Amino acid sequence: MIPVDDYFPGLKSTEALPTVMTDSLGRFKFSFTSTDPNFYQIISNNYHLLKADIFIEPKDSIYIEQSSWSAEPKFVIGGKGSEKLRHLEKDFSILPKDKLFYEKISGDHFTTELEFKRFIDSIHFERVNALNSFSSIPKVVKKYHLNTLEAERAAFLLEHLERRNYYTHGEFGYFFPDKTYYTFLDSIDFNNDFSKTTSAKLLAGKYLTDKAQLAFKNRNEEEWWKENLNWKLNFIAHQPKSAWKDLMALSTISEYSFGLMADDFFDYLKLFEENMQNHFSSDFNRNRFELNIASYKQLQPGSQAPDFELPDSNGILHKLSDFQGKIVYIDFWGTWCYPCIEEIPDALSLQEKYKDRPVIFIYIALENSSEINRWKEFIAGNNQRFGKFLDNKPFPGIHLVAENQFRNEAIKDYKINFAPTHVLIDQNGEIVKARAKRSKDIHEEIDKLLNQ
Repeated sequence: MIPVDDYFPGLKSTEALPTVMTDSLGRFKFSFTSTDPNFYQIISNNYHLLKADIFIEPKDSIYIEQSSWSAEPKFVIGGKGSEKLRHLEKDFSILPKDKLFYEKISGDHFTTELEFKRFIDSIHFERVNALNSFSSIPKVVKKYHLNTLEAERAAFLLEHLERRNYYTHGEFGYFFPDKTYYTFLDSIDFNNDFSKTTSAKLLAGKYLTDKAQLAFKNRNEEEWWKENLNWKLNFIAHQPKSAWKDLMALSTISEYSFGLMADDFFDYLKLFEENMQNHFSSDFNRNRFELNIASYKQLQPGSQAPDFELPDSNGILHKLSDFQGKIVYIDFWGTWCYPCIEEIPDALSLQEKYKDRPVIFIYIALENSSEINRWKEFIAGNNQRFGKFLDNKPFPGIHLVAENQFRNEAIKDYKINFAPTHVLIDQNGEIVKARAKRSKDIHEEIDKLLNQ
């Protein structure tokens, strides 16, 4: 449990956090000393668990029971100091954020975006009225949760624009609403108090994406994937210093894995880092930014490729460093990934071209435990559905498996969050490109390394 000020969703903390184990029922029990009242969250794997930020004062002893995805959603607060948080139970009864709610907003239930907005607004105003009906709530708590409600409302409405085309037409692409849709932003004061809440931190990335989507409205999808992150970094750099600017800067870090696809990503990151050096509103946020981008810097061209050790289909472990002295082309794929499977003929042609050259092809399958046997069957050429891609023959190359897919600890340094992803490494074991071209287009880069 940590103060909300010290937390940003998905990012590592700059300080060691207090830890506690759960009991057999999944319950936490915390006991800590604090001299100042504050808002707190329970963090697991850099993400919060509580449905709301909880205000705690010295000598409080608060009990919380919550469950959103059960048949009967529950949020109950008890214990000494819980009276000032009683409004959270009422708020949960209005918006339980349960399976039924998310099914409703994640389908084609709403004919127009304005109909969706009216639905979210009706819930928002009911939540605000309920909060204001609790006259005994301390002013600091009421103000904080009013900011939380504003941020959550905005997040729902902006997220809908990212997904509406898919919900209604089964097509990807951002939905651009009538300008009147954005009136909800007029009521938000993006000040320091607003930016303290966990909900504001979750909103920052969606807000920034909407700004970028509007700027790229008349440009093609390829330009979006190559340039949108650089646009965001430039947009942030030109905003006045504020806590909200800090949140936008921190929110971009989760996109750096995609940003690696752009050839000039590290140039832009370096420029952004220099521009932001004296523009974070707090040293704490600047240090958090530096801590969390450090792991991306080790993927820039010329850096020593992070070593890993993974098993093959017989359970024999192989290290990346075993192949130093040769060019290494890594293909992160999965038997569940059809674009990966479609690429196999190109992969076979690529291997054939360099079969007598010092080039190693490593295929790392991102599989859940239940899929590993299917992977073994697949690379042996025995998969009934997709065997045609291998002409029902074994898949050549070095095949390793990363159990637990993207969460596998051995490959975490490569920041893999989509497949297929390719990495090209030179004869010195240094990264040439952390997001290399696919099998049909990588020949030129490999030839260049061979000629060197």
